[in-house]
Amino acid sequence: MVSFRGEEQAGFLDLVGTWLSQQSWFQAAPGRRVISRVGGLRLPAPEGDPDQRVRLELHIFHVDHAGGQARVAVPMALRSRPSALAGKTAFIGRLRAAEGDLWVYDGAHDRAFLAAWHEMARRQQGSRNGRSRGEAFADFATWPAFTSKLHRTPLTPPMPAATRTAVTVDGGDGETRKTVVDFFREPVPQRSAAIDTVLRLAQTGRGTVSRVLGVITGSWPETNPTTGERNWVSGDLGIIRDSSLGGASASTLARTALHQGSDFLVEAGQLGRTLGDFHADLAGTFGAYPQTSPQLETMIDESAAALDDQWTQVRENLGESVPSDLPDTVDHLNSQLRKTDQAMGLQTIHGALNLQRILTHERDGGWIVDEDGGMSDSALPMRDMVSLLISLAEVVMEASRNGALPQCAEGDASVFDPGLWYEHVSAAVLEGYRHSDAEQAGLDTAVFRSAMLTEALALLQRSEGHWVFRPSLLQRT
Repeated sequence: MVSFRGEEQAGFLDLVGTWLSQQSWFQAAPGRRVISRVGGLRLPAPEGDPDQRVRLELHIFHVDHAGGQARVAVPMALRSRPSALAGKTAFIGRLRAAEGDLWVYDGAHDRAFLAAWHEMARRQQGSRNGRSRGEAFADFATWPAFTSKLHRTPLTPPMPAATRTAVTVDGGDGETRKTVVDFFREPVPQRSAAIDTVLRLAQTGRGTVSRVLGVITGSWPETNPTTGERNWVSGDLGIIRDSSLGGASASTLARTALHQGSDFLVEAGQLGRTLGDFHADLAGTFGAYPQTSPQLETMIDESAAALDDQWTQVRENLGESVPSDLPDTVDHLNSQLRKTDQAMGLQTIHGALNLQRILTHERDGGWIVDEDGGMSDSALPMRDMVSLLISLAEVVMEASRNGALPQCAEGDASVFDPGLWYEHVSAAVLEGYRHSDAEQAGLDTAVFRSAMLTEALALLQRSEGHWVFRPSLLQRT
């Protein structure tokens, strides 16, 4: 095949600029834009694609616009004829070239590009100039070669500046293999804390997050704003994970259980145990240590202040559904907080956990934690438990408001009690955590109860006075 470079074709940058302006992940001020290519790589076409002239490229662009500057990565499949399989959403545009017109598609949704991307990681290939590299983890290097005969499904991306695609391959050995691929549209030279966490957990064989199968990095030049010196830097362009990242979220399953009147107790116990094992994996990988005396004092002061502040915001507008003894509960917890003298453990936690961030694991029916939105260092593990239980409460309140609870048959004296459902499910989550490999994380302390009540009061404020809690868990309504 004659040497070919997409960026050398007339109208290439104009085509890219028009397409970028239509992408939700490209946030730039309207107006004139100047686009220049600063890096990228080219991949060999995999077997099985009917277009023998397909070219596969990934380009890194620097964009100057009215609001500032941006760096974007665009994977591309340049085809000699239209591809019905790629779909309209993947179409970038039509490009005129000396050898004939080319139909350009977003590589994140093109089967040939996806296959070549997997192969670069699986075979741990590097570009000729050494500026791009694929790396395989776990047993990915032993997988059969990827061809264009794969199936792909767009998924909700983990962040605005990313594209996520599920890939399914029916192997010749009768085994179906599935992956989830994230393309980072705005690459940066610093690896994110979340990606660094899952990579380190993957290297230790931990199973509470989706396994990392491969990573591809690339390079581009950046100018030092102080010295003006121009140097090459490297960053992640994409990551390949196992298919558990495409599993249903715990929030979806909890909503279904509420609607059907299912007790959800087995699943709740697994949720708690998964969170505890996740904390144990983080502690084993990154370490854990007890609070110092100043840290303990600061924690107590901050917990008491947060509870007082939240109570002050809501106490003037309490509805009839709020327990009459709530003021006494607040005073009692403040008193207990001041008597706390037992140092608690600090470690890396998720820090932004909710039911949406826990996903079903397709292979064993359990759960994994989606690291998106995290991670937090030197934190109390119970913070993850508080945010998880509060998000469960929000699901219950949402179902109550929307009339998504079981409807009893006419003449049936029983009434579904969402508050009681939450109380039982929350207890199962806590019990599951206690049976995990983690330390107990202070779940039976005044600090935990204070944090729960503080967040319950915040939820009361957000829900415009609808109270469904008791001081520790939800109140039967």
